Amino acid sequence: MNKFKSLKATQYLLGGTLAAALATSVMAQEAKVEMEQKPLPKLTNTIDGRETVDQRMQAFLRTQKLRQGENEEGGRSILVWLGKGTISVPPSDKNFVMARNIAFQKAMLDVKQKCAEFMETRVSSEMTLDLASPGAERAAADALRLQREGLAQEGAVQVAKALNSDVKAKNAPASIQTAGLYGEKILENKMKEELSKKGIDPNKPVSEQQVKAVLNTSSFKNKTRATARARCTGIKVLASFEQNPANGQGQIGVVTVWTRKLHEIADAVITGNYALIPKGEPGIPVDDHIPKEDLTLLSTYGTQMVRNEKGEYVLLAFAQAQPQSKSQQSKDLAYKMARLQAQGMIRSFLGEAISSTSDMLQKEESTEFEDESNEVKMDEQNRNKVSAVAEKLQIKGMQEAWQWESVHPANNGPVVGVVMEWKANSAQLAGQLKAFNQASGAKTAEAVSRMNSGGGSNAPAAASPSGNAAPTSKPRTSNANTGQGAVSRDF
Repeated sequence: MNKFKSLKATQYLLGGTLAAALATSVMAQEAKVEMEQKPLPKLTNTIDGRETVDQRMQAFLRTQKLRQGENEEGGRSILVWLGKGTISVPPSDKNFVMARNIAFQKAMLDVKQKCAEFMETRVSSEMTLDLASPGAERAAADALRLQREGLAQEGAVQVAKALNSDVKAKNAPASIQTAGLYGEKILENKMKEELSKKGIDPNKPVSEQQVKAVLNTSSFKNKTRATARARCTGIKVLASFEQNPANGQGQIGVVTVWTRKLHEIADAVITGNYALIPKGEPGIPVDDHIPKEDLTLLSTYGTQMVRNEKGEYVLLAFAQAQPQSKSQQSKDLAYKMARLQAQGMIRSFLGEAISSTSDMLQKEESTEFEDESNEVKMDEQNRNKVSAVAEKLQIKGMQEAWQWESVHPANNGPVVGVVMEWKANSAQLAGQLKAFNQASGAKTAEAVSRMNSGGGSNAPAAASPSGNAAPTSKPRTSNANTGQGAVSRDF
């Protein structure tokens, strides 16, 4: 089908009837406070020497009326994963606090692997369902699915149109020039190409058997896996638990949540495109996002994306360090180490999103994304790439939001911690993303330039030739009923 005719048909289907259905669904969802905003109960026992982290994570899920895997709230999907990491040294070791930090990182890698495996299955299932419908109806079905997952109504319509258009991925509009959506567009085009080679019209309903014949090829599996991984940004830690037995190694356990909205917020901070995020009221002051109880702070690690009272997105990084003695000089040095760690966490969070987006924008539709036989090697290469990108990021405006001092119950040793904050400056990051991709070649630079200057009022801002960033679009705050602004706790 001619791409202009296809777009026209899609626009027709996404007209009055669909808009009315979406509006009704939005109103129904907005009556409830969303998962991302729900206040969590105070955790009185996050560190223990007897109960395992598994026991306490399962107890936490029961109190929250959640279960591991897929949950549903207000008709949308909420994904919960548990992760664990081993603390490699006993509490008596001078590097005990550092080992706990590393155990948390291992627990998050465990979560991300589970996320990627789940998303790989979901991407394949979504494609099978899409292709079972006539081509002209797919955009309408996709828009409804995306809106149920938490996208803003107008964002869902934009994305659905772009995913179902006949344009090549490298010429895709700004609305899908983020890592996960760009990968989905590549998959969509590749699937149609492979079906056409088999003499199957992709614009007519395609049987599940015919779709699976393509999905199960090595080439398509590799692309699906890469797209699945690109979806796994924006994971939020709901709670962390720690066990330090009298004998043997301890563990860190994390309970995490992923929603489409959290994923799109992470992408919006990088690209400056807030069109896909549901509107909402301003949030709460940054200070109210930071727990103040010692036991909670002792088991709080990593980076959280929050929204302040002005409606701005802010990254909070929680880091800890261990003084080697009780002297003030030793404590001051530990605080300095914690600050450096927290700054590195913010760089790493942004570096992961930038690296993921950059990688997907560089992919050609005929390119093998990765070799399944080298899965571990690819994971290691990806971590190294994120680290390299993070080190190069010129991030200004990081400041300390909180500092604390406590005693770890496992060894009665001193622990100090800091919380660093950084207000999302998407114009600065969009300029840096452009610079990273320019180094990869003219074709990639052209794609990213389209993203940074791209179509419509919701396109991200581009850096000016002088290096000064142009004004960015701001998160919109006109709708008071999305749950934004509800008091929440970050663990």
